[in-house]
Amino acid sequence: MAEEQQKILVVDDERLNINVLVDLLKPDYKMMAAKNGEQALKAVRVANPPDLILLDIMMPEMDGYEVCRRLKADEATRDIPVIFITAMGETSDETKGLEVGAVDYITKPISPPIVQARVKTHLALKRNMAELQKAYKIIEAQKDRMEDELNIGREIQMSMIPLTFPPFPDRREFSVHAILEPAREVGGDFYDFFLIDDSHLCFCVGDVSDKGVPAALFMAVTKTLINAHASLDSSPATILTAVNDELCLRNESSMFVTLFLCILDLRSGSLTYTNAGHNPPYIKTNRGEVMALDNRHGPVAGAVPCVEYGEDRSQLDPGDYVVLFTDGVTEAMNSSHEFYSEEALESLLTESTLASAEQATALIFASVSDHVGSAEQSDDIAVLALEFAGGPTV
Repeated sequence: MAEEQQKILVVDDERLNINVLVDLLKPDYKMMAAKNGEQALKAVRVANPPDLILLDIMMPEMDGYEVCRRLKADEATRDIPVIFITAMGETSDETKGLEVGAVDYITKPISPPIVQARVKTHLALKRNMAELQKAYKIIEAQKDRMEDELNIGREIQMSMIPLTFPPFPDRREFSVHAILEPAREVGGDFYDFFLIDDSHLCFCVGDVSDKGVPAALFMAVTKTLINAHASLDSSPATILTAVNDELCLRNESSMFVTLFLCILDLRSGSLTYTNAGHNPPYIKTNRGEVMALDNRHGPVAGAVPCVEYGEDRSQLDPGDYVVLFTDGVTEAMNSSHEFYSEEALESLLTESTLASAEQATALIFASVSDHVGSAEQSDDIAVLALEFAGGPTV
């Protein structure tokens, strides 16, 4: 079933400005228009309100600031994201716009690609947050039945990660495969991978500090933020800096997540990465060498606000593999309480000939399972392997 088009309301007292935005966005969205603040407030108080509002500031009778204040003061409309699009370009104007509740601020004359990118990002955030709220309501309804709650948390965890392999069957420059095996008590391990554009692949692995349903929800929020910010910037450091700041907001439970975030240039094999307190992954080269990407670029995400993360770069050659994992792999315990360990994983990769990304994840998971034996799995296990084949993008 096709996903329903999202709806955008354009508010501006100049018909020309309305026409420009409507013509730009109508191929992808349902468009509405209002020529003043009163019309805008009436347009949102309907059974099917807009998903996003593009709002001018300088309008007669009621300016955009006041419209935004009223929207945010009304419980029925406060969650509709507002982007100011205005000729008022002073820093103080932008600051005021954000203070009254706008999510973004774009100055005229507009750049069409910028408008399209920011609209797409904020609509994606709104849709994902709506899905998270729906999931949270499901959890709340089941909170008196712990086993059911754990099952729901596990479903949330698994529903938020890619499970179809191969995920990009038409791409020949790379292959990727991942496994997530939750422990009995739901945790917050996750992996993700997605194409930012035709020539850049983002992929990551993370591990939330807590257990249970709260960890699954924190994981879902983290994954959503990474996806949204990656569409605006191709720097892992910049993405993680923004994600960390947002995770630190309203984090009364003091949860955090370790993250290893990579962006691979599929044309050149240049791998840019940022490590936020996570286990160092490995690269196995086409010559059989195994090396750890053991640089740290900042603390765990969600714990310390206003941190500027760093990043490093490594060059992949055709036939090289990148292996990311969570500590559920290296800290998997057998009945004698012995860890699997980084040394065992490094030895496994050194001694094994990897034939594909899928074979790499299966090999690691089987080795860990053999080590654990009959002991109960104590933590989530997540493994992601990427093989870089090289060659031109298609």
